[in-house]
Amino acid sequence: MVVAQNDDRNFSQISQTYYLNKDTNIINKAIEFINKSPVDNNKLNPIITGFFGAAFLHDSKLKKDFISSIDRVEKPEIKKLLVYLFSANIDSIYLSVKPSPSFNDMNWASFFATGEVKYLDNIIAQIPNFDNRIDVNIFLAGATARWSLCGNARKHEAVNKRLTLLKDKNQAIKEILEKDPQFYNNEIIGIIKQQREKGIWN
Repeated sequence: MVVAQNDDRNFSQISQTYYLNKDTNIINKAIEFINKSPVDNNKLNPIITGFFGAAFLHDSKLKKDFISSIDRVEKPEIKKLLVYLFSANIDSIYLSVKPSPSFNDMNWASFFATGEVKYLDNIIAQIPNFDNRIDVNIFLAGATARWSLCGNARKHEAVNKRLTLLKDKNQAIKEILEKDPQFYNNEIIGIIKQQREKGIWN
């Protein structure tokens, strides 16, 4: 379904439901967001990569329209990234990205762009990394996977449906459907504090 959404919505709002309503203003809103965003490129890159990498793969018209609008992107590094994404395959990119919270951010962006459950599965696969107490990035990949799945299962029917399908074979997923996101947030803070008190992750 293609609809023209309220012009008051920004890219962040549009992008989180794009898979449900293919907003026809997505390119203008994305460029406006990129040009005006004070967010550091290191935080912006995973979102742009995940969203448009997947969107371009599934929507050739969107890619064509963005190619014709690329000169309106003012940030050189983001412009270079988008040009790369015009010819890249996001699924190949994921094979080379190490576990981290940014990996999860990328996959959420890809899911929100397309509704494809394979991107949810990439996040679900990070859950066991929660038990890692050596590498903080790997731990956070698992921790933020649990937290974000918990929160988004309450906002997105497709996420809840996917987790419900898997819950009987995975106790962690069953817990994710039962707990509150704040539970996981508190847990992350507590574990990081414990590790730092031990002289780890400082």
